[in-house]
Amino acid sequence: MKGTGDDRVAAARAASTAGGSAIGAYMDLVIGARSWPRLLQHELVGCWLSGTPGALGLALRRLLWRKLFRSVGRGVVWGRNIALRHTSKMDIGDAVVVDDHCQLDAQGCEQGEFSIGAGTLISRGCVVSGKDGLLTIGPRVNIGAGCILYASTELRIGADTMLAAMCYVGGGRYTTRGRTDTPIASQPVPRIGVVIEDDCWLGAGVIVIDGVHIGRGSVIAAGAVVTADVAPYSVVAGVPGRLVATRFGPHNSGKTSA
Repeated sequence: MKGTGDDRVAAARAASTAGGSAIGAYMDLVIGARSWPRLLQHELVGCWLSGTPGALGLALRRLLWRKLFRSVGRGVVWGRNIALRHTSKMDIGDAVVVDDHCQLDAQGCEQGEFSIGAGTLISRGCVVSGKDGLLTIGPRVNIGAGCILYASTELRIGADTMLAAMCYVGGGRYTTRGRTDTPIASQPVPRIGVVIEDDCWLGAGVIVIDGVHIGRGSVIAAGAVVTADVAPYSVVAGVPGRLVATRFGPHNSGKTSA
């Protein structure tokens, strides 16, 4: 039986301090194993090639970074200065594009729990982190610049979904009505995870907190903070997010639009 998100966080922290050496903690952080060959591969192939500019850098990353991952499809494009952690747990589909200055982190995932579907675009400056659970991004997902995606227990994003720039999805939760003589950071609420189904559109700056399930075909207006589940084909806006319309209308005779 798999551990909870909190169990995985505790295990990761314990591993990072085990052994008492800085290099051991670094290995735990970036590759997830105390292995000199894998560390050298990460440093020479992953880190050095990360900053290589121009067409040469693109070609070398496409050719040599394949060896870092659990699986990589055809035609994947890697931008510059991408930070990679625990790549041996990641499955990357065909024709995925990861732009410059992104971070992909599977530290809290088990083998095969971090996957990015074919044709997905991850724009400049995004953080995609399997913080302490499964992270699955479906095919043809478009993630705008500066988005932050955290899998706390789980994060699932369905096919053909679009996230505009600066969205924040997932993360942890802490009680607001707990003890005042104990730090808030020591009073977490059990994490549930986030599910965003197929064909959704999140506008710029949307925040989706832990525990939310957004139904298929929904639209979330820019700047909304989604704190509760969203039914399929809903239009949600505001802080906190509330239903303002549905996508059923006279032009589709009761059928949903694609």
